[in-house]
Amino acid sequence: MSTMEGSSVTKGPEANTLGKYRLIAELGHGGMAEVYLAVVQGPAGFNKLCVIKQIRPQLATDPEFLGMFLDEARLAARLSHPNVVQTNEVGQEGDRYFIAMEYLEGQPLNRILHRIGRDGGLTLAMHLRIIVDMLSGLHHAHELTDFDGTPLNVVHRDVTPHNVFVTYDGQVKVVDFGIAKAMNSSAETRLGVVKGKVAYMAPEQARGERVDRRADIFSAGVMLWEAATGRRLWKGIPDLTVLHRLINGDIPAPSSVDPNVPEGLEKIVMKALALRREDRYATSTDLATALEELLDEMGDKSSLREVGKLVAKHFDENRSKIRQIVEAQLKAAKSLATTEFQSINLPHLDGSAASGPMSVDRTGAREAMSSQDLSSPGTRRTNGVSSPTSLTASTAAATNTGSQAAAGSKRGLFGAVALIGVAAVGVGVWFMTQKPPPAPPPQATVAPVSSEVEVTITVTPPSAKIFLDGKELATNPYAGKFPREDKTHIIKAEATGFTARSRDVTFDKNRTIEMVLEQQAATPLATTTPPADTAKEKTKVIFVPQPPPTAEDPMKAGGTKKTNRTVDPNNPYQ
Repeated sequence: MSTMEGSSVTKGPEANTLGKYRLIAELGHGGMAEVYLAVVQGPAGFNKLCVIKQIRPQLATDPEFLGMFLDEARLAARLSHPNVVQTNEVGQEGDRYFIAMEYLEGQPLNRILHRIGRDGGLTLAMHLRIIVDMLSGLHHAHELTDFDGTPLNVVHRDVTPHNVFVTYDGQVKVVDFGIAKAMNSSAETRLGVVKGKVAYMAPEQARGERVDRRADIFSAGVMLWEAATGRRLWKGIPDLTVLHRLINGDIPAPSSVDPNVPEGLEKIVMKALALRREDRYATSTDLATALEELLDEMGDKSSLREVGKLVAKHFDENRSKIRQIVEAQLKAAKSLATTEFQSINLPHLDGSAASGPMSVDRTGAREAMSSQDLSSPGTRRTNGVSSPTSLTASTAAATNTGSQAAAGSKRGLFGAVALIGVAAVGVGVWFMTQKPPPAPPPQATVAPVSSEVEVTITVTPPSAKIFLDGKELATNPYAGKFPREDKTHIIKAEATGFTARSRDVTFDKNRTIEMVLEQQAATPLATTTPPADTAKEKTKVIFVPQPPPTAEDPMKAGGTKKTNRTVDPNNPYQ
Protein backbone atom coordinates (compact mmCIF):
# COMPACT_ATOMS: atom_id res chain seq x y z
CA MET A 1 0.00 0.00 0.00
CA SER A 2 1.44 3.30 -1.05
CA THR A 3 2.11 6.02 1.49
CA MET A 4 2.86 8.79 -0.98
CA GLU A 5 0.99 12.02 -0.46
CA GLY A 6 -1.54 12.54 -3.19
CA SER A 7 -1.18 8.97 -4.38
CA SER A 8 -4.04 6.55 -4.57
CA VAL A 9 -4.63 3.09 -3.25
CA THR A 10 -6.19 0.35 -5.35
CA LYS A 11 -8.31 -2.07 -3.38
CA GLY A 12 -9.53 -5.49 -4.27
CA PRO A 13 -13.17 -6.48 -4.74
CA GLU A 14 -15.48 -5.16 -2.01
CA ALA A 15 -12.55 -3.50 -0.23
CA ASN A 16 -14.05 -0.01 -0.54
CA THR A 17 -17.20 -1.04 1.29
CA LEU A 18 -17.46 -2.34 4.82
CA GLY A 19 -21.02 -3.25 5.61
CA LYS A 20 -23.01 0.00 5.52
CA TYR A 21 -19.82 2.09 5.30
CA ARG A 22 -18.29 3.34 2.07
CA LEU A 23 -14.60 4.17 2.43
CA ILE A 24 -13.82 7.44 0.64
CA ALA A 25 -10.19 8.09 1.61
CA GLU A 26 -7.30 6.35 3.31
CA LEU A 27 -5.98 8.24 6.32
CA GLY A 28 -3.05 6.02 7.14
CA HIS A 29 -1.87 2.69 8.45
CA GLY A 30 0.46 1.36 11.10
CA GLY A 31 1.72 -2.03 12.12
CA MET A 32 -1.69 -3.37 13.10
CA ALA A 33 -4.45 -1.24 11.62
CA GLU A 34 -5.58 0.77 8.62
CA VAL A 35 -7.61 3.95 9.03
CA TYR A 36 -10.14 5.39 6.59
CA LEU A 37 -12.55 8.27 6.21
CA ALA A 38 -15.94 6.73 5.47
CA VAL A 39 -19.54 7.72 4.83
CA VAL A 40 -22.90 6.18 5.65
CA GLN A 41 -25.48 7.22 3.06
CA GLY A 42 -29.26 7.05 3.16
CA PRO A 43 -32.46 8.43 1.63
CA ALA A 44 -33.01 12.13 0.94
CA GLY A 45 -29.31 12.86 0.58
CA PHE A 46 -28.41 11.60 4.05
CA ASN A 47 -24.62 11.50 4.54
CA LYS A 48 -22.85 10.83 7.81
CA LEU A 49 -19.07 10.92 7.92
CA CYS A 50 -17.13 8.73 10.30
CA VAL A 51 -13.69 7.23 10.71
CA ILE A 52 -13.07 3.51 10.30
CA LYS A 53 -10.15 1.74 11.93
CA GLN A 54 -9.70 -1.76 10.54
CA ILE A 55 -7.25 -4.43 11.65
CA ARG A 56 -4.92 -5.38 8.83
CA PRO A 57 -6.28 -8.44 6.97
CA GLN A 58 -3.05 -10.42 7.34
CA LEU A 59 -3.24 -10.00 11.13
CA ALA A 60 -6.95 -10.76 11.54
CA THR A 61 -6.18 -14.49 11.68
CA ASP A 62 -3.53 -14.06 14.38
CA PRO A 63 -5.27 -14.63 17.75
CA GLU A 64 -2.78 -12.44 19.63
CA PHE A 65 -3.06 -9.42 17.36
CA LEU A 66 -6.80 -9.82 17.03
CA GLY A 67 -7.00 -9.96 20.82
CA MET A 68 -5.12 -6.65 21.10
CA PHE A 69 -7.40 -5.00 18.57
CA LEU A 70 -10.54 -6.26 20.26
CA ASP A 71 -9.20 -5.16 23.66
CA GLU A 72 -8.95 -1.64 22.29
CA ALA A 73 -12.38 -1.95 20.69
CA ARG A 74 -14.02 -3.09 23.92
CA LEU A 75 -12.40 -0.27 25.85
CA ALA A 76 -13.31 2.35 23.25
CA ALA A 77 -16.91 1.18 23.18
CA ARG A 78 -17.24 1.73 26.93
CA LEU A 79 -16.02 5.34 26.80
CA SER A 80 -18.90 7.80 26.58
CA HIS A 81 -18.12 11.38 27.59
CA PRO A 82 -18.29 14.82 25.93
CA ASN A 83 -14.50 15.14 26.22
CA VAL A 84 -13.62 11.72 24.77
CA VAL A 85 -13.94 10.80 21.10
CA GLN A 86 -17.05 8.68 20.61
CA THR A 87 -16.94 5.12 19.30
CA ASN A 88 -20.08 4.42 17.28
CA GLU A 89 -19.65 0.75 16.51
CA VAL A 90 -17.36 -2.24 16.81
CA GLY A 91 -18.09 -4.55 13.92
CA GLN A 92 -17.10 -7.53 11.82
CA GLU A 93 -17.71 -7.96 8.10
CA GLY A 94 -16.57 -11.41 7.06
CA ASP A 95 -12.96 -11.66 8.22
CA ARG A 96 -12.61 -7.87 8.54
CA TYR A 97 -12.78 -6.39 12.05
CA PHE A 98 -13.24 -2.65 12.51
CA ILE A 99 -14.06 0.23 14.85
CA ALA A 100 -16.26 3.12 13.65
CA MET A 101 -15.70 6.47 15.36
CA GLU A 102 -17.21 9.93 15.18
CA TYR A 103 -15.97 12.46 12.65
CA LEU A 104 -14.83 15.78 14.07
CA GLU A 105 -13.92 19.07 12.43
CA GLY A 106 -11.08 20.80 14.19
CA GLN A 107 -7.40 20.61 15.02
CA PRO A 108 -5.11 18.64 17.35
CA LEU A 109 -3.63 20.85 20.05
CA ASN A 110 -0.06 20.50 18.81
CA ARG A 111 -1.09 21.99 15.44
CA ILE A 112 -2.95 24.81 17.17
CA LEU A 113 0.08 25.70 19.28
CA HIS A 114 2.35 25.50 16.26
CA ARG A 115 0.24 27.72 14.02
CA ILE A 116 -1.39 30.13 16.46
CA GLY A 117 0.51 30.36 19.76
CA ARG A 118 0.20 33.36 22.03
CA ASP A 119 1.10 35.81 19.28
CA GLY A 120 -1.92 34.57 17.37
CA GLY A 121 -4.24 35.16 20.28
CA LEU A 122 -4.20 31.87 22.18
CA THR A 123 -3.76 33.16 25.72
CA LEU A 124 -2.40 31.23 28.68
CA ALA A 125 -5.90 31.11 30.16
CA MET A 126 -7.31 29.62 26.94
CA HIS A 127 -4.57 27.02 26.95
CA LEU A 128 -5.36 26.11 30.57
CA ARG A 129 -9.08 25.81 29.81
CA ILE A 130 -8.30 23.30 27.07
CA ILE A 131 -6.29 21.24 29.56
CA VAL A 132 -9.10 21.43 32.14
CA ASP A 133 -11.53 19.84 29.68
CA MET A 134 -8.90 17.30 28.68
CA LEU A 135 -8.60 16.31 32.35
CA SER A 136 -12.37 15.86 32.51
CA GLY A 137 -12.21 13.33 29.68
CA LEU A 138 -9.29 11.54 31.30
CA HIS A 139 -11.13 11.32 34.61
CA HIS A 140 -14.02 9.59 32.86
CA ALA A 141 -11.63 6.98 31.46
CA HIS A 142 -9.86 6.57 34.80
CA GLU A 143 -13.17 5.98 36.60
CA LEU A 144 -14.49 3.51 34.02
CA THR A 145 -15.97 0.32 35.45
CA ASP A 146 -17.07 -2.97 33.99
CA PHE A 147 -20.78 -3.77 33.79
CA ASP A 148 -20.64 -5.38 37.22
CA GLY A 149 -19.06 -2.27 38.74
CA THR A 150 -15.49 -3.61 38.78
CA PRO A 151 -13.00 -0.76 38.20
CA LEU A 152 -11.12 -1.21 34.92
CA ASN A 153 -8.22 1.02 36.06
CA VAL A 154 -7.76 2.49 32.59
CA VAL A 155 -4.57 4.47 31.94
CA HIS A 156 -4.24 6.40 28.66
CA ARG A 157 -0.40 6.24 28.69
CA ASP A 158 0.03 8.74 25.85
CA VAL A 159 -1.38 12.07 27.04
CA THR A 160 0.21 14.65 24.73
CA PRO A 161 -0.88 17.69 22.69
CA HIS A 162 -1.09 15.34 19.68
CA ASN A 163 -3.91 13.45 21.38
CA VAL A 164 -6.02 16.43 22.46
CA PHE A 165 -8.40 17.61 19.74
CA VAL A 166 -10.17 20.99 19.67
CA THR A 167 -13.15 21.34 17.34
CA TYR A 168 -14.09 24.50 15.51
CA ASP A 169 -16.99 25.03 17.90
CA GLY A 170 -14.77 24.76 20.97
CA GLN A 171 -15.17 21.16 22.11
CA VAL A 172 -12.14 19.41 23.57
CA LYS A 173 -11.73 15.68 22.94
CA VAL A 174 -9.17 13.18 24.22
CA VAL A 175 -8.29 10.84 21.35
CA ASP A 176 -6.19 7.75 20.67
CA PHE A 177 -6.84 5.22 23.38
CA GLY A 178 -5.02 2.75 21.11
CA ILE A 179 -2.29 2.07 23.68
CA ALA A 180 -4.43 2.65 26.76
CA LYS A 181 -4.39 -0.24 29.17
CA ALA A 182 -7.10 -1.71 31.34
CA MET A 183 -5.31 -3.62 34.07
CA ASN A 184 -7.45 -6.72 33.58
CA SER A 185 -7.19 -6.62 29.78
CA SER A 186 -7.16 -10.07 28.23
CA ALA A 187 -4.21 -9.22 26.00
CA GLU A 188 -1.68 -8.70 28.76
CA THR A 189 1.29 -8.59 26.41
CA ARG A 190 1.00 -5.88 23.78
CA LEU A 191 3.82 -6.62 21.39
CA GLY A 192 5.61 -3.75 19.72
CA VAL A 193 3.62 -0.97 21.33
CA VAL A 194 5.47 2.17 22.31
CA LYS A 195 3.71 3.00 25.54
CA GLY A 196 3.82 6.75 25.35
CA LYS A 197 6.21 9.36 24.05
CA VAL A 198 9.32 9.80 26.16
CA ALA A 199 8.81 13.58 26.25
CA TYR A 200 5.56 13.17 28.22
CA MET A 201 6.35 9.95 30.08
CA ALA A 202 6.05 9.56 33.85
CA PRO A 203 9.10 8.32 35.84
CA GLU A 204 7.47 5.01 36.74
CA GLN A 205 6.52 4.57 33.09
CA ALA A 206 10.14 5.19 32.10
CA ARG A 207 11.25 2.52 34.60
CA GLY A 208 8.92 -0.01 32.99
CA GLU A 209 6.83 -0.32 36.14
CA ARG A 210 3.10 -0.82 36.24
CA VAL A 211 1.34 2.51 35.98
CA ASP A 212 -1.93 3.94 37.24
CA ARG A 213 -3.90 7.12 36.53
CA ARG A 214 -1.19 9.26 38.14
CA ALA A 215 1.07 8.56 35.15
CA ASP A 216 -1.48 10.42 33.01
CA ILE A 217 -1.50 13.23 35.58
CA PHE A 218 2.28 13.53 35.22
CA SER A 219 1.88 13.77 31.43
CA ALA A 220 -0.71 16.50 31.93
CA GLY A 221 1.84 18.21 34.18
CA VAL A 222 4.33 18.27 31.30
CA MET A 223 1.67 19.89 29.12
CA LEU A 224 1.05 22.46 31.86
CA TRP A 225 4.79 23.16 32.14
CA GLU A 226 4.87 23.84 28.41
CA ALA A 227 1.74 26.00 28.61
CA ALA A 228 3.29 28.06 31.42
CA THR A 229 6.65 28.61 29.73
CA GLY A 230 5.70 28.57 26.05
CA ARG A 231 8.45 26.08 25.21
CA ARG A 232 9.09 22.35 25.10
CA LEU A 233 10.25 20.78 28.36
CA TRP A 234 12.76 18.39 26.78
CA LYS A 235 13.52 20.24 23.54
CA GLY A 236 16.70 18.98 21.90
CA ILE A 237 17.54 16.50 24.68
CA PRO A 238 18.21 12.85 23.65
CA ASP A 239 15.68 10.29 24.82
CA LEU A 240 18.14 8.41 27.04
CA THR A 241 19.06 11.65 28.81
CA VAL A 242 15.37 12.44 29.26
CA LEU A 243 14.77 9.00 30.76
CA HIS A 244 17.67 9.48 33.19
CA ARG A 245 16.37 12.88 34.29
CA LEU A 246 12.84 11.57 34.65
CA ILE A 247 13.93 8.70 36.87
CA ASN A 248 15.90 11.11 39.06
CA GLY A 249 13.18 13.76 39.19
CA ASP A 250 15.43 16.33 37.55
CA ILE A 251 12.79 18.72 36.20
CA PRO A 252 13.36 22.51 36.19
CA ALA A 253 10.74 24.81 37.68
CA PRO A 254 8.83 26.85 35.06
CA SER A 255 10.02 30.11 36.64
CA SER A 256 13.63 29.13 35.93
CA VAL A 257 12.76 29.44 32.25
CA ASP A 258 10.25 32.29 32.42
CA PRO A 259 10.26 34.45 35.58
CA ASN A 260 6.78 35.73 34.68
CA VAL A 261 5.09 32.37 35.31
CA PRO A 262 2.37 32.90 37.98
CA GLU A 263 3.43 31.46 41.33
CA GLY A 264 0.13 29.63 41.74
CA LEU A 265 0.51 27.94 38.37
CA GLU A 266 4.07 26.87 39.16
CA LYS A 267 2.92 25.17 42.38
CA ILE A 268 0.26 23.26 40.45
CA VAL A 269 2.72 22.23 37.74
CA MET A 270 5.40 20.99 40.12
CA LYS A 271 2.91 18.99 42.17
CA ALA A 272 1.66 17.29 39.01
CA LEU A 273 5.30 16.55 38.08
CA ALA A 274 6.30 15.08 41.45
CA LEU A 275 8.76 12.19 41.21
CA ARG A 276 6.75 10.01 43.61
CA ARG A 277 3.26 9.34 42.32
CA GLU A 278 1.97 9.58 45.88
CA ASP A 279 2.97 13.26 45.90
CA ARG A 280 0.98 14.14 42.77
CA TYR A 281 -2.68 15.00 42.50
CA ALA A 282 -4.65 11.86 43.25
CA THR A 283 -7.11 12.30 40.38
CA SER A 284 -7.50 14.30 37.20
CA THR A 285 -10.46 16.05 38.78
CA ASP A 286 -8.27 17.27 41.65
CA LEU A 287 -5.83 18.79 39.15
CA ALA A 288 -8.66 20.31 37.09
CA THR A 289 -10.18 21.86 40.22
CA ALA A 290 -6.85 23.47 41.13
CA LEU A 291 -6.60 24.94 37.63
CA GLU A 292 -10.17 26.25 37.73
CA GLU A 293 -9.48 27.98 41.04
CA LEU A 294 -6.35 29.53 39.53
CA LEU A 295 -8.32 30.76 36.50
CA ASP A 296 -10.82 32.40 38.85
CA GLU A 297 -7.94 34.15 40.62
CA MET A 298 -6.57 35.31 37.27
CA GLY A 299 -9.94 36.88 36.50
CA ASP A 300 -9.87 35.64 32.91
CA LYS A 301 -13.34 35.16 31.43
CA SER A 302 -12.32 33.59 28.12
CA SER A 303 -14.32 30.56 27.04
CA LEU A 304 -13.77 27.52 24.87
CA ARG A 305 -16.26 28.98 22.38
CA GLU A 306 -13.73 31.74 21.82
CA VAL A 307 -11.00 29.14 21.43
CA GLY A 308 -13.07 27.36 18.77
CA LYS A 309 -13.64 30.61 16.87
CA LEU A 310 -9.93 31.40 17.04
CA VAL A 311 -8.98 27.99 15.68
CA ALA A 312 -11.62 28.21 12.92
CA LYS A 313 -10.30 31.64 11.92
CA HIS A 314 -6.69 30.52 11.58
CA PHE A 315 -7.57 27.34 9.68
CA ASP A 316 -10.49 28.70 7.64
CA GLU A 317 -8.84 28.35 4.23
CA ASN A 318 -7.71 24.81 4.92
CA ARG A 319 -11.12 23.91 6.26
CA SER A 320 -12.89 25.15 3.11
CA LYS A 321 -10.58 23.26 0.78
CA ILE A 322 -10.94 20.06 2.76
CA ARG A 323 -14.72 20.35 2.59
CA GLN A 324 -14.58 20.71 -1.20
CA ILE A 325 -12.53 17.54 -1.51
CA VAL A 326 -14.78 15.60 0.86
CA GLU A 327 -17.84 16.74 -1.11
CA ALA A 328 -16.24 15.50 -4.35
CA GLN A 329 -15.64 12.09 -2.80
CA LEU A 330 -19.19 11.96 -1.43
CA LYS A 331 -20.60 12.65 -4.89
CA ALA A 332 -18.51 9.81 -6.30
CA ALA A 333 -19.74 7.48 -3.58
CA LYS A 334 -23.34 8.44 -4.36
CA SER A 335 -23.20 8.45 -8.16
CA LEU A 336 -21.28 5.21 -8.72
CA ALA A 337 -22.88 1.82 -8.40
CA THR A 338 -21.62 -0.32 -5.54
CA THR A 339 -19.63 -2.60 -7.85
CA GLU A 340 -18.00 0.39 -9.55
CA PHE A 341 -17.27 2.13 -6.27
CA GLN A 342 -15.58 -0.94 -4.83
CA SER A 343 -12.86 -0.80 -7.46
CA ILE A 344 -12.05 2.93 -7.55
CA ASN A 345 -8.76 4.24 -6.23
CA LEU A 346 -8.95 5.89 -2.83
CA PRO A 347 -6.94 9.09 -2.30
CA HIS A 348 -4.32 8.62 0.37
CA LEU A 349 -4.35 11.44 2.89
CA ASP A 350 -0.75 11.40 4.04
CA GLY A 351 -0.01 13.58 7.06
CA SER A 352 -3.53 13.30 8.44
CA ALA A 353 -4.20 13.11 12.14
CA ALA A 354 -5.61 9.66 11.86
CA SER A 355 -6.23 6.98 14.41
CA GLY A 356 -3.26 5.76 16.36
CA PRO A 357 -3.18 2.14 15.36
CA MET A 358 -1.59 -0.26 17.77
CA SER A 359 2.03 -1.11 17.01
CA VAL A 360 2.52 2.41 15.79
CA ASP A 361 5.74 3.38 14.06
CA ARG A 362 6.77 6.69 15.55
CA THR A 363 9.56 7.38 13.10
CA GLY A 364 10.26 11.06 12.96
CA ALA A 365 8.33 11.90 16.11
CA ARG A 366 11.31 13.33 17.94
CA GLU A 367 12.46 15.29 14.89
CA ALA A 368 9.02 16.74 14.23
CA MET A 369 8.32 17.62 17.84
CA SER A 370 11.71 19.05 18.64
CA SER A 371 11.57 21.29 15.58
CA GLN A 372 8.55 23.09 16.96
CA ASP A 373 8.86 25.28 20.00
CA LEU A 374 5.64 26.52 21.46
CA SER A 375 5.09 30.22 21.08
CA SER A 376 6.44 32.10 24.08
CA PRO A 377 7.45 35.61 25.08
CA GLY A 378 11.04 34.72 24.30
CA THR A 379 10.42 32.61 21.22
CA ARG A 380 7.60 33.85 19.07
CA ARG A 381 6.38 31.82 16.12
CA THR A 382 5.07 33.32 12.91
CA ASN A 383 1.46 32.43 12.15
CA GLY A 384 0.77 30.12 9.26
CA VAL A 385 4.00 28.15 9.33
CA SER A 386 3.44 24.79 7.70
CA SER A 387 4.00 21.56 9.53
CA PRO A 388 7.31 19.80 8.98
CA THR A 389 5.31 16.84 7.72
CA SER A 390 3.35 18.83 5.15
CA LEU A 391 4.13 18.63 1.46
CA THR A 392 3.06 21.02 -1.28
CA ALA A 393 0.05 20.30 -3.42
CA SER A 394 2.05 20.77 -6.60
CA THR A 395 4.53 18.07 -5.64
CA ALA A 396 1.72 15.67 -4.85
CA ALA A 397 -0.19 16.51 -8.00
CA ALA A 398 2.85 15.58 -10.08
CA THR A 399 2.39 11.96 -9.05
CA ASN A 400 -1.03 11.70 -10.70
CA THR A 401 -1.39 10.74 -14.35
CA GLY A 402 -4.02 9.78 -16.92
CA SER A 403 -7.64 9.93 -15.83
CA GLN A 404 -6.59 11.05 -12.35
CA ALA A 405 -4.89 14.21 -13.53
CA ALA A 406 -7.90 16.42 -12.93
CA ALA A 407 -8.25 15.16 -9.40
CA GLY A 408 -4.53 15.18 -8.73
CA SER A 409 -4.31 18.71 -7.38
CA LYS A 410 -7.22 18.11 -5.05
CA ARG A 411 -5.72 14.89 -3.77
CA GLY A 412 -2.39 16.53 -3.25
CA LEU A 413 -4.05 19.38 -1.41
CA PHE A 414 -5.94 16.90 0.73
CA GLY A 415 -2.67 15.24 1.65
CA ALA A 416 -1.07 18.58 2.44
CA VAL A 417 -3.85 19.87 4.64
CA ALA A 418 -5.37 16.73 6.08
CA LEU A 419 -3.05 17.00 9.08
CA ILE A 420 -5.06 20.07 9.89
CA GLY A 421 -8.20 18.21 10.65
CA VAL A 422 -10.04 15.82 8.43
CA ALA A 423 -9.83 12.99 10.86
CA ALA A 424 -7.90 13.52 13.92
CA VAL A 425 -11.21 12.38 14.78
CA GLY A 426 -10.30 10.55 17.68
CA VAL A 427 -8.30 7.99 16.26
CA GLY A 428 -4.75 8.76 17.01
CA VAL A 429 -1.37 10.10 16.20
CA TRP A 430 0.27 7.94 13.59
CA PHE A 431 0.55 10.54 10.87
CA MET A 432 1.26 13.30 13.38
CA THR A 433 4.54 11.63 14.15
CA GLN A 434 5.26 9.94 10.85
CA LYS A 435 7.73 11.44 8.45
CA PRO A 436 6.39 11.25 4.91
CA PRO A 437 8.55 8.85 2.89
CA PRO A 438 10.56 10.54 0.15
CA ALA A 439 8.54 10.85 -3.05
CA PRO A 440 9.98 9.45 -6.28
CA PRO A 441 11.71 12.27 -8.18
CA PRO A 442 9.18 13.86 -10.56
CA GLN A 443 11.97 15.48 -12.54
CA ALA A 444 15.71 15.25 -13.01
CA THR A 445 16.43 18.11 -10.62
CA VAL A 446 15.21 16.11 -7.61
CA ALA A 447 17.92 14.18 -5.75
CA PRO A 448 17.61 10.38 -5.99
CA VAL A 449 16.46 8.38 -2.99
CA SER A 450 19.30 6.86 -0.98
CA SER A 451 19.70 3.09 -1.23
CA GLU A 452 20.28 2.88 2.54
CA VAL A 453 18.21 3.83 5.56
CA GLU A 454 19.30 4.73 9.08
CA VAL A 455 17.74 2.73 11.89
CA THR A 456 17.94 3.68 15.57
CA ILE A 457 16.51 1.37 18.24
CA THR A 458 16.22 2.35 21.91
CA VAL A 459 14.84 0.01 24.57
CA THR A 460 14.03 0.77 28.19
CA PRO A 461 15.44 -0.53 30.53
CA PRO A 462 19.00 0.10 29.27
CA SER A 463 19.99 -3.44 30.28
CA ALA A 464 17.66 -4.90 27.66
CA LYS A 465 19.05 -6.95 24.78
CA ILE A 466 17.90 -6.18 21.24
CA PHE A 467 17.50 -8.84 18.56
CA LEU A 468 16.98 -8.22 14.85
CA ASP A 469 15.62 -11.21 12.96
CA GLY A 470 16.91 -13.46 15.74
CA LYS A 471 20.44 -12.01 15.89
CA GLU A 472 21.49 -10.02 18.96
CA LEU A 473 22.58 -6.45 18.25
CA ALA A 474 25.76 -5.18 19.85
CA THR A 475 24.42 -2.23 21.85
CA ASN A 476 21.33 -0.64 23.39
CA PRO A 477 20.60 1.89 22.01
CA TYR A 478 21.58 0.66 18.58
CA ALA A 479 22.17 2.70 15.42
CA GLY A 480 23.04 1.31 12.02
CA LYS A 481 22.45 1.45 8.28
CA PHE A 482 20.55 -1.13 6.26
CA PRO A 483 19.56 -1.56 2.60
CA ARG A 484 16.28 0.17 1.75
CA GLU A 485 13.68 -2.56 1.14
CA ASP A 486 10.06 -3.54 1.81
CA LYS A 487 10.96 -6.81 3.55
CA THR A 488 9.47 -7.24 7.03
CA HIS A 489 11.99 -7.57 9.87
CA ILE A 490 11.30 -8.62 13.45
CA ILE A 491 12.75 -6.61 16.33
CA LYS A 492 12.66 -8.26 19.74
CA ALA A 493 13.69 -6.82 23.10
CA GLU A 494 14.10 -8.73 26.35
CA ALA A 495 15.51 -8.10 29.82
CA THR A 496 15.59 -10.05 33.05
CA GLY A 497 12.51 -9.28 35.13
CA PHE A 498 10.66 -7.67 32.21
CA THR A 499 8.16 -8.96 29.67
CA ALA A 500 9.77 -9.43 26.25
CA ARG A 501 8.27 -7.48 23.35
CA SER A 502 8.48 -7.79 19.58
CA ARG A 503 7.42 -5.74 16.59
CA ASP A 504 7.46 -5.97 12.82
CA VAL A 505 9.12 -3.21 10.83
CA THR A 506 10.18 -2.55 7.24
CA PHE A 507 13.33 -0.65 6.34
CA ASP A 508 11.70 1.38 3.58
CA LYS A 509 12.76 4.66 5.22
CA ASN A 510 14.74 5.97 8.18
CA ARG A 511 13.39 4.56 11.44
CA THR A 512 13.59 5.70 15.05
CA ILE A 513 12.12 2.94 17.19
CA GLU A 514 11.51 3.21 20.93
CA MET A 515 10.30 0.29 23.04
CA VAL A 516 9.55 0.19 26.75
CA LEU A 517 9.44 -3.20 28.45
CA GLU A 518 6.93 -3.75 31.21
CA GLN A 519 8.22 -5.00 34.54
CA GLN A 520 6.91 -8.42 35.48
CA ALA A 521 4.79 -8.78 38.58
CA ALA A 522 6.45 -10.38 41.63
CA THR A 523 5.79 -14.10 42.14
CA PRO A 524 3.34 -14.61 45.04
CA LEU A 525 4.70 -16.26 48.17
CA ALA A 526 3.73 -19.81 49.09
CA THR A 527 1.64 -20.39 52.20
CA THR A 528 4.67 -21.65 54.11
CA THR A 529 7.17 -19.17 55.49
CA PRO A 530 10.14 -18.84 53.08
CA PRO A 531 13.75 -18.95 54.28
CA ALA A 532 14.97 -15.65 55.61
CA ASP A 533 17.41 -14.98 52.75
CA THR A 534 14.82 -15.48 50.00
CA ALA A 535 12.12 -13.63 51.89
CA LYS A 536 14.21 -10.48 51.75
CA GLU A 537 14.37 -10.69 47.96
CA LYS A 538 10.61 -10.80 47.45
CA THR A 539 8.76 -7.63 46.43
CA LYS A 540 5.21 -6.44 46.95
CA VAL A 541 4.63 -9.00 49.73
CA ILE A 542 2.18 -8.17 52.48
CA PHE A 543 2.89 -9.73 55.88
CA VAL A 544 0.29 -9.85 58.64
CA PRO A 545 1.76 -7.95 61.60
CA GLN A 546 2.28 -9.94 64.78
CA PRO A 547 2.10 -8.54 68.33
CA PRO A 548 5.42 -8.11 70.16
CA PRO A 549 6.32 -10.96 72.56
CA THR A 550 5.49 -10.37 76.20
CA ALA A 551 6.84 -11.88 79.40
CA GLU A 552 3.77 -14.12 79.49
CA ASP A 553 4.54 -15.56 76.06
CA PRO A 554 5.13 -19.29 76.79
CA MET A 555 7.71 -19.47 73.99
CA LYS A 556 9.72 -16.76 75.73
CA ALA A 557 9.07 -17.95 79.27
CA GLY A 558 10.05 -21.53 78.59
CA GLY A 559 6.48 -22.85 78.60
CA THR A 560 4.92 -25.38 76.28
CA LYS A 561 4.12 -24.63 72.65
CA LYS A 562 0.58 -23.50 71.90
CA THR A 563 -1.72 -25.78 69.92
CA ASN A 564 -2.39 -24.67 66.33
CA ARG A 565 -5.98 -23.55 65.70
CA THR A 566 -8.07 -21.68 63.17
CA VAL A 567 -7.46 -17.92 63.01
CA ASP A 568 -10.33 -15.87 64.36
CA PRO A 569 -11.17 -13.41 61.53
CA ASN A 570 -12.23 -10.84 64.10
CA ASN A 571 -9.00 -11.12 66.08
CA PRO A 572 -6.12 -12.72 64.16
CA TYR A 573 -3.79 -12.33 67.14
CA GLN A 574 -5.61 -14.91 69.27
